[in-house]
Amino acid sequence: MSIILAVLFTTASSAQSIIQDDASRKVEMAAKDRVEKWNDELGLRAKQMVLLEKKFIEFDLKRLKVMEADFSPEEKVERLKDLKILETKDIRDILTQPQYDRYLLLLEKEAEKPDPGQ
Repeated sequence: MSIILAVLFTTASSAQSIIQDDASRKVEMAAKDRVEKWNDELGLRAKQMVLLEKKFIEFDLKRLKVMEADFSPEEKVERLKDLKILETKDIRDILTQPQYDRYLLLLEKEAEKPDPGQ
């Protein structure tokens, strides 16, 4: 009986791991794409690119946890807003002042664009 339980738990945990690994890979690929976008706009140094990629991955994984959590839609929106504010503050420590100013300007322009899904 204990062998069967061990096999079941091992199988369940490895399936969970595969799902998490797939999500992590997608997050990493998306982070690389975002870094390339910002590199084109901000002229990042190599170290900045590495730091931004890590920061994007960190916050994307946090956003996924919020989206998967059992919060009301309003609570999810508030938590996602808070995460974006924290992410933007953390990015301030990575960019130079002119890069950061441009980053904020581009974020504002992006937020003003109409949602293509509507």
